[in-house]
Amino acid sequence: MSGLAIKVSNVDWNKNNLGSVNYGSDNGNNINRITTVSEKAYAIYEDYITKSERPDSQCLLLLINDLVKEGLEQKCKGLYYLSSKYQNINHIKYSVIGNYNLDSYADPMISVNGIQANENVSLFDHYEYDLGNVDSNLCLVFMMSQASTRGIEWGGEQYENYVHSFVSAGNASYLEGVIFRWGKGNDKIELVEDNQKNDGVYVIHINKNKLVYKHKGKTINKTLSEQSKSKFCPRLMNYRTINDPSKGTMKFYATFSREDLTAADINKIHEIFTKYEHLL
Repeated sequence: MSGLAIKVSNVDWNKNNLGSVNYGSDNGNNINRITTVSEKAYAIYEDYITKSERPDSQCLLLLINDLVKEGLEQKCKGLYYLSSKYQNINHIKYSVIGNYNLDSYADPMISVNGIQANENVSLFDHYEYDLGNVDSNLCLVFMMSQASTRGIEWGGEQYENYVHSFVSAGNASYLEGVIFRWGKGNDKIELVEDNQKNDGVYVIHINKNKLVYKHKGKTINKTLSEQSKSKFCPRLMNYRTINDPSKGTMKFYATFSREDLTAADINKIHEIFTKYEHLL
């Protein structure tokens, strides 16, 4: 594990000999116990820590290990940990899994709670999701430390005026009362359908024309009016057409996509990210 500054002293970190250890995450919270971490999880973790120049975070290592145990790292297209003590864009720009990275027109505000946009910030995901073919089975994860105050218009499609919006507070002036909209029609989740406290983990699964929305204890299933078939180009916190940027705070953003992504996978993704919501 060259290049890692482990905060815990006098511990045998051999991958086959991990005992009970108390240690903190990047924001100072604690996790109580670790037993085994797979070699694959360690390899993913070490690669990420090296390229991101981040201090080590054992809670992040455990999250990776949970994904690996379920085989979900093989279905993950992007996993961005957007929280840091430091105003260092390298800490948040690289995907934890794979070789993708976010780019920005201007650096966002970074804190232990995540990123916050201003009117000049537009973070974008380089991966273009082919919704008509290989990525028609797509799962999106948003972990909000603080709900958006005015909304996040976060994605659009190539060659079409087909914008997708995620508005955790549901009170964006251009999309009042809507938490999530997929496309131009009535394919949306309204605030009255999910009136829980609007922070936390949102998992949204689009499988061709089927939608599953999960937030805290709520699950909503819908049939979409049409399947999106163009290239999907995600943006975070701000999008180039937005007139009403969000003041929300996002801690994680992730995407999963593969033909064999199942309902059980979606439940497990929601479970894992909810488990680590307050540990990272």
